[in-house]
Amino acid sequence: MRTKRYLMISLLFLVLLGAFLTIGIINSRRVMMQLIKEQARSFLSIVAATQENSIFAEAEYEDAVRGQLINVCNYLETTKRTATELDRIRQNFQISSIVLLDTNTLKPIVISGTPLKRLTKEKRLNDQERVFFEYFTIGTTKYMRFLFQIKDHFYQLEVSADDIQTFRREFGINKIIQQISLNPVIEYLVLQDKKGILFATPNIQALARIEDDPALMRTFDEGSELNRTTEFNGVTVLELARPFIVENQTFGIFRIGIKLDDYYRHVRSTERQLIILAVILLGAGLVFVYLFNRSESLAGLKEVFHKTLDAIEDGVVVINKNGQITGINTAFTTLSSFQDDMLIGHDYYTRFENDPFAVRRVLGEGSKIVAEGTLFDKQVQYATYPLVDERRTITGAIVVLRDVTQLRLFEREREEAERLKFLGNLVANFAHEIKNPLNGLSIAAQRLHKEFPSEDDEYIRLTTVIQQEINALNKTLNDFLSLARPRMKAETNFSVAGVLKDALALIQEQARTEHFTLNSEVDCDHTLLGDPTALKRAFFNIILNAVDAVSGLSGRAGTVSVTSRRCDASYQIEIRDNGIGMDTEDRERVFKPYFTTKKKGTGLGLYIAQQIIKEHGGSITIDSHKGSGTVFIIAFS
Repeated sequence: MRTKRYLMISLLFLVLLGAFLTIGIINSRRVMMQLIKEQARSFLSIVAATQENSIFAEAEYEDAVRGQLINVCNYLETTKRTATELDRIRQNFQISSIVLLDTNTLKPIVISGTPLKRLTKEKRLNDQERVFFEYFTIGTTKYMRFLFQIKDHFYQLEVSADDIQTFRREFGINKIIQQISLNPVIEYLVLQDKKGILFATPNIQALARIEDDPALMRTFDEGSELNRTTEFNGVTVLELARPFIVENQTFGIFRIGIKLDDYYRHVRSTERQLIILAVILLGAGLVFVYLFNRSESLAGLKEVFHKTLDAIEDGVVVINKNGQITGINTAFTTLSSFQDDMLIGHDYYTRFENDPFAVRRVLGEGSKIVAEGTLFDKQVQYATYPLVDERRTITGAIVVLRDVTQLRLFEREREEAERLKFLGNLVANFAHEIKNPLNGLSIAAQRLHKEFPSEDDEYIRLTTVIQQEINALNKTLNDFLSLARPRMKAETNFSVAGVLKDALALIQEQARTEHFTLNSEVDCDHTLLGDPTALKRAFFNIILNAVDAVSGLSGRAGTVSVTSRRCDASYQIEIRDNGIGMDTEDRERVFKPYFTTKKKGTGLGLYIAQQIIKEHGGSITIDSHKGSGTVFIIAFS
């Protein structure tokens, strides 16, 4: 009978060890799969973040070009507008052609250069707009045609659009996807909407449409994440799908397929380990029976038990139903820095007052608990299991712990390294392509000032404004580069009223030429910590939106008013116009990217302004009604 009892104890112990080892292998598979999923998430996060940044950069660059052309037109309005003067301006600013036309007849008044595209009545400006631009292609070259109306005539300027097209080709989402797809673990990377594939890696010939896949439709409609194993070109991959969302609007779905070769190699390796461990356990069981039959001693059983526990690399703690610690292994003492005599025989709840391993809950509910947390100044993953006897009565609990600190640190370091490598390459290319044309613009402005001196105050002021705005654009580029790099951005304390006045100064000339009233009462001031140039750009975008709203009003004079005031604990800026206003639908979508009521607008100006104001701890609200004007209220705490 005693031999039978020892045999049963040995078998029970072998079952427990087998369970621990099996759980360890299963957990290893789960961790491996989780690492692959996190890797896919990091790739998609990089693509989504970089795409949103490229939207900002492209819009700001296009706004800068438009602003320069407006300044050229305003300058020409102050000159004699002869063919000689137009030729000089066209050559200095590298403009293909300049045409001054009569608004009503569309007949040219003065022509400089050879226009590439004739203006038709369908394309000319209407009463609601004063600025118009579009892109067109002649042969293999892209051009921008820019129209700007002043009084009873307007200017048509044609300039090369190579810089903008190069930016879109080199730094758009397609370029980003192509670069990331070079990683050998990626089988495919796709951005698609309900109409089909927008961008994809070169090996994509066909892929299921969103509407044909119920799981993808749920991801698109609910904004949730989808992960699954699927077949692609005869290969099993882990597919992760995530919606591309900007300001709560879903533009499409990113889908990435990760190769599972490493995972299957890991599975085969663990299966071999399981077979080897089963043989070892079988041999150990025979040894246990032999030892039990020879010693017939409980002390011998305890000795073998503890030696076996010490052979396990994970930390193990055994607690009986009364809360007394009955056994620990060497791995646990190393992990916790507790010695054997400090724990064995002592009350578990006294040594561990907060019950970090949920032993009380396991003893009460009889179910296992698996969790992870910070213990002993380390990141620890633990599993607590109930121990039961032959009558299914809970006799204690056993805790298995694993130190995963280095694993979690490795995961974070790997993700950060991938992000830094990718963004570093992107920033280097971006700086090279954009700074060259900026330097050309700066040199042209300096030549205007030095080689064509004038005593005219307006000429001096305009050339100074050109140089200042080129410097501001260069500063914007540097700001974008700093956003892409993981470093602290320099911040300064500055006057909000001063920044607002600088933005208003840029509109003064337009107010005079377009005959609308620009009122300002910026007497109250406020100090912020941040980037004054970025906030100036936000104010300028909002004021320019108000100017567009009052341009071309019929029956009443256009008025734009800008005021500042203190309201309770906040500093508020109000930008009001008496323009055409907005209905409820437009009012709800005005800050969405790509939304615009202008025929050729980008729909990004107000979106960018809102982001900059939020970064400075502020908020922006709008009150507008169709036909009665619009009010933007900006508040800083």
